[in-house]
Amino acid sequence: MAKEIKLSNMMQHYLSVKEKYNDCIVFYRLGDFYEMFFEDAVLVSKLLELTLTGRNCGLEERAPMCGFPFEHAQAYAAKLVEMGYKIAICDQLTEAQKGVMVERDVVRVITPGTVIEENLLDEKSNNYIANLYLTNDNACVVWSDITTGEFMISIISKENYINKINDILVRIKPKELILKQCDLDIIKNIPAITYKSVENVYVYQDWAYTQENCIKNIKNQFGESGYGELKSEDSAVICVGSMLQYLLETQKITLKNINKFTIESTNDFLSMDINTRRNLELVETVRDKSRKGSLLWLMDETKTSMGARLLKHQIENPLIDINQINLRLNATEELYKNIVLRDEIAQNLNNISDIERLCCKISYGSINPREILRIKESIKNFPALKSSLNKLNSTLVKTANESICDFESLYTYLDSAINPENPPIVIKDGNVIKKGFNEKLDEYRSLISDSVSWLNKLEVQEKEETGIKNLKIGYNSVFGYYIEVTKSNINLVPYRYTRKQTLTNAERYITPELKELENRIENARSEIEKLELSLYQQVKEVLLSNIDALLLSAKNIAIIDCLVSNSIIASKYNYCKPVLTKSNQIEIVGGRHPIVERINKQEAFVSNDTVLDDDENRTMIITGPNMAGKSTYMRQVALITLMAHIGSFVPAAKAKIGLVDKIFTRIGASDDLSFGQSTFMVEMVEVSNILKNATEKSLILLDEVGRGTATFDGLSIAWAVMEYISKNLKAKTLFSTHYHELSELEGILDGVKNYRVTIKEYNGNIIFLRKVVRGSANKSFGIEVAKLAGLPEEVIYNAQNILKKLETADVNKNITEEKLQLDKEYEQKNKNAIEVCNIIRDINIEKITPFEAMQILFDVSQKLK
Repeated sequence: MAKEIKLSNMMQHYLSVKEKYNDCIVFYRLGDFYEMFFEDAVLVSKLLELTLTGRNCGLEERAPMCGFPFEHAQAYAAKLVEMGYKIAICDQLTEAQKGVMVERDVVRVITPGTVIEENLLDEKSNNYIANLYLTNDNACVVWSDITTGEFMISIISKENYINKINDILVRIKPKELILKQCDLDIIKNIPAITYKSVENVYVYQDWAYTQENCIKNIKNQFGESGYGELKSEDSAVICVGSMLQYLLETQKITLKNINKFTIESTNDFLSMDINTRRNLELVETVRDKSRKGSLLWLMDETKTSMGARLLKHQIENPLIDINQINLRLNATEELYKNIVLRDEIAQNLNNISDIERLCCKISYGSINPREILRIKESIKNFPALKSSLNKLNSTLVKTANESICDFESLYTYLDSAINPENPPIVIKDGNVIKKGFNEKLDEYRSLISDSVSWLNKLEVQEKEETGIKNLKIGYNSVFGYYIEVTKSNINLVPYRYTRKQTLTNAERYITPELKELENRIENARSEIEKLELSLYQQVKEVLLSNIDALLLSAKNIAIIDCLVSNSIIASKYNYCKPVLTKSNQIEIVGGRHPIVERINKQEAFVSNDTVLDDDENRTMIITGPNMAGKSTYMRQVALITLMAHIGSFVPAAKAKIGLVDKIFTRIGASDDLSFGQSTFMVEMVEVSNILKNATEKSLILLDEVGRGTATFDGLSIAWAVMEYISKNLKAKTLFSTHYHELSELEGILDGVKNYRVTIKEYNGNIIFLRKVVRGSANKSFGIEVAKLAGLPEEVIYNAQNILKKLETADVNKNITEEKLQLDKEYEQKNKNAIEVCNIIRDINIEKITPFEAMQILFDVSQKLK
């Protein structure tokens, strides 16, 4: 007969929890420890290097088990979530009692997108969770940061919707994406998922996407009015409702800090693909993924975490609404001119904590006394901040100031309620509520404090009555209060003493009077704990009633913080206010690369001008040797254009920027061997994306297109790409190249002009002058650059000899003949003369410097020879 297997009650409950949360690692609370069992224990013991043990559970073999003290849960959860795992926290809901099983249930599920613990978050970045839903007609993406209350919705038309979804995911970089299985099959190959911009993708249950359930969730969270805004778009109703279901299922509460949503259009922002964001190093560097060296690093002079997050959002989401841009520019200009007032505002901002994320704690009901003090000390600065802002007149500042509450009554309430003298984090530790806030609480506390003197008096009285000089009154948590008498004095103990405990050298007793005092003290302690908990709950409810106003104020303080930051960097680095227009013209005078000029301080940064339009100056073909600064120049044009769209001042003497809808870059060499793509294949994929998506309102940066293959192939591709852009896209384009043959496109293709980065040859070496001037370079100076890099002299000498032979053979002439099908003799006689005429025609006599004039004269002379 088979042996009957009976699991223990605790293990049966654990398995039922694990079955319900089978996609999570379950932290199961047992007393002062969190334990994991079976497959969770085996996995976690390896991941966290914990000792794997076992526990008797009713099975023939012990259940694998590992665990850690409950106070370490946050640290271990952080490591697991960082690895992409979900954690279900199964806590004890009742106190342990003999013979009664402790009630336990999952109180929260921690996922990468729903982390709220400060030590698990980057205070200067949002922590987004996103939800995606596709229909036959359109798509909807919803994303939220539950720590700040942000909730965004984007409804995307079916046309090209995969690219638009990809753009959103690249832009917001959610820590977690949820979607239906069928939708995962459709979008699993989009770059944001393929290239790990979104690291954690989870399939969510189909039932959560039912319309009835979604409508109920929306009404519960946002009310009838919220549903009214969404009901005309079925995809939005399903996407929003299923997201709310996921948050409710994981967080186990309705998040009060998520009180409204914003519907965003995909056309609200200047578009940049993942390659452009990486190449321009907007928020991190390409080389080591660090913040230092990025545009965000340079621009961040914010004083609050809220402002830092908003600034990052603004950099990643440049505006294309000229009115909104000008609101930011005008406000920045006013602060730029009012230095004293700006410093006053900055000082007040310095004293304001992260109100947004503290509101998340209010919503969860988990805010501790020290965090409440941070709110109190923050809102203490609001009246002074508002007073300073009242002295400014720009529309954006005035609008933001009107939405910042002064919270004087809330400050007074919190000041009277919470003990400011380093209160404990845990409310049960006591001494949280301030003296004078509640009369009854003060009475109980007075009873406790008076009991000390009562006990001292009682001890003196007992010594006198009994004649026992070393008698003492003491206390311990097990036996309570007692009178201790050494064994040598037991004969003096009166009959009214009742023995309570026997020690080796003494006896402990209790008296009716001492017992009565003990009861009064213990009752007072119990009442203090209950009353403090009740009063603290009242404080949390008051904060909850103010959560909407706190969040609105925090949002507008972040706006002010970003404006102050922009004005500080404008002043600090000598930036100018750009003029935004609806034309297709970009005119930059004395432009500088904002990062390079700050990091490379060994030599003075050489500024350069730029003129791009939709007519004669549509395309710049830029030649010059490696290291001369071609890529730096191209990037600075893109960054200045981008910063203008952010609403920031720009590193230039003067800038007139026509609105751009998209920026594309194809810069640098990289491969992706894990996906079977060589460097050249990656380059061609990126170029293909540009040619398919750019418009005449776009700005394109192309660096050395075609260099990853054979010379003739590469030159042919580069030539064809330039023709396609010029004839079909008509976009503003900067094209740097070592193919000097491409300089022949000036005069052949409309809007193409040649530019070169100047150098000076001296004793077989070259000196980089960093100035961009009209005309094309005569050679690449690759061997000279190799010499500067330190290649052996033998290699340099051999390379020079090989170059002379190749130049004699003139291996590149045929491509020109085949491409242009022009008379070669006529072309060779006249192309330099035509270019010289164009250079002289484009000279601005009023702006040219003597040095530039000498450079141009030298170049013209060389070409005419």
